[in-house]
Amino acid sequence: MSEITEPKTANGAWLIVASSLIGALIAAFNLVNEGNGIAFTFGAWLVFVSSLLVCLAGGILALHLAVPSWQRGLFAFLILLGILGTGAAAYFLLAYVLLAAMVVALIGWLIHVVADPAPLD
Repeated sequence: MSEITEPKTANGAWLIVASSLIGALIAAFNLVNEGNGIAFTFGAWLVFVSSLLVCLAGGILALHLAVPSWQRGLFAFLILLGILGTGAAAYFLLAYVLLAAMVVALIGWLIHVVADPAPLD
């Protein structure tokens, strides 16, 4: 008899990476677009950098780069703060497409926390 095993993939973390990378691209466009009213402002720089940081942290979670379990928990918590902060800044900057990307990242975070199997230490 064969055993059915759970896939050891980090689908939620990869969704975080993809949506925050798309968010960073949107933020970069908003950063240099002169017609939107937020070009080259501190808030536009903030959402660009925070999107890149969420992408980096999500990549670390997705690849399981020999990270102990307490650090994975810390990264997951910091990613949640990054997603919520970036989403709030996008809302205040009226960058609704970026806000939508952060909602998708939040869904990826929920998938990661609830459904993704934890790697064995």
